[in-house]
Amino acid sequence: MKKNIIAMAVAAAVAAPAAAMADTTLYGKIHASYDFFDGDNLNDRDYSLGSNSSRIGIKGKEDIADNLSLIYQWEEQVDWGADGEGIGGPRNTFVGFTGDSWGTLIAGRHDTPMKMVGRKYDLFKDTVADARAITRGKALSGDNDWDARTNSTVAYMTPDMGGFQAKAAYVSDMDNDVNNNEDAYSISAGYEIAGFMLDGAWEQHNSDAGDMEAYRIGAGYKIGGFKIVGLYQNADVITASPENGDQDVWGLGAGYTFAGKHTLKAQYYTADDVSGAGNEDTGADLWAVGYDYKLSKQTSVYAVYASMEADATGNGYLLGYKTGHSAQVEQAFDRGTVEDSNAFSVGVVHKF
Repeated sequence: MKKNIIAMAVAAAVAAPAAAMADTTLYGKIHASYDFFDGDNLNDRDYSLGSNSSRIGIKGKEDIADNLSLIYQWEEQVDWGADGEGIGGPRNTFVGFTGDSWGTLIAGRHDTPMKMVGRKYDLFKDTVADARAITRGKALSGDNDWDARTNSTVAYMTPDMGGFQAKAAYVSDMDNDVNNNEDAYSISAGYEIAGFMLDGAWEQHNSDAGDMEAYRIGAGYKIGGFKIVGLYQNADVITASPENGDQDVWGLGAGYTFAGKHTLKAQYYTADDVSGAGNEDTGADLWAVGYDYKLSKQTSVYAVYASMEADATGNGYLLGYKTGHSAQVEQAFDRGTVEDSNAFSVGVVHKF
């Protein structure tokens, strides 16, 4: 059924008159990698092909009044030959309105402002070294996702005001619960000027079991070919001990681009122990080094080596878990017992 939807959408776009096509775009991203895994409790699958947040979509805009346009986007995840599943589920898909002077209002499925701040400061996003393996909030029995793409989302984004922009979102159903017993709020604000960038975000999840919240702050600086970024996060965590706690996460990354095509980069993230008695040895460390080579404006290749070292009772952490590599990682490792995992990955990224 999903394949038929894609086929119909592409056919409609091709068949549309030129006037209608003017503001409608078919776009996508192919991100394929070959990953070699190693570490504790490695299963038989120690190497595999990964399709990392590959996608296809249609987006458009129609001017309907002065300073008012209708916007829409439909985006689907695509498995580029990794598991033979074809279409992997909806990504950012919404309808809304936008205007240069007042901003953008959308409704549908979308990344939260909290997630967008994290993505901005991750130098290895969508690779096997993706920092979400730590920042999502995986610890003990906790599974609080602070890097979510949520359904039933209404979001507002201010226009760029001299380098400043704010975003706010309300999620009416975090768990597809029609009585709104599990909803969420997420906000962010950021400022960029002269190569310097600073962003902050706060998010709260509400449920019958209790409210949980998190915040993160990111900062970075770019000058010439150099780029340095940092992120700090504090988040509530559901634990297996008698009482829940909170956890600090921080990361640093640096990259250097030279000759216009070559980029060397490195990144380190660490999660401290969850606070509270009984939560000792619940942290983890993630570090990565990589090299990117730009073949053209739309195509690049890369190589990455990454390592995750989890504490004795922090085995909820796993390199690449709940990122673009989820399926491959879960097949490579026994997540319930693994403490240390590492991988070498080579990949290609093409945008169209």
